Amino acid sequence: MYAQKAVLHAPLGKIGELRRLIGEKYLPVVRKRPGFIAAFLMEQIDDPDSAELVLLWNSQAAVEHFQNTGLLQSSIQSISADLPGLRIERQGYMVRLTAGGEASPEAVLAGARAGD
Repeated sequence: MYAQKAVLHAPLGKIGELRRLIGEKYLPVVRKRPGFIAAFLMEQIDDPDSAELVLLWNSQAAVEHFQNTGLLQSSIQSISADLPGLRIERQGYMVRLTAGGEASPEAVLAGARAGD
């Protein structure tokens, strides 16, 4: 499994607009791509204008294929056009270990997909 993380710093007071743009513009495109598993937007409690977007994919190759489509909406950068002043820091990770509590990681991810 491969994870992408984007640290997002919204302009002052614009986290709601960022949430809306990600939910309405970005995620509908991403969720249709082969290899996509789940997405999590986590808004920071102690900094109300910061968030992290985590995307889980079957493989790094799936992400690279998605990014090579050349579509502007395929990039989190596309949100910047609608939200001037948004700062984005992106990182990618290979997921080597997973653990679940009462539910397995697969059940958690299946629940995340069902909640879309």
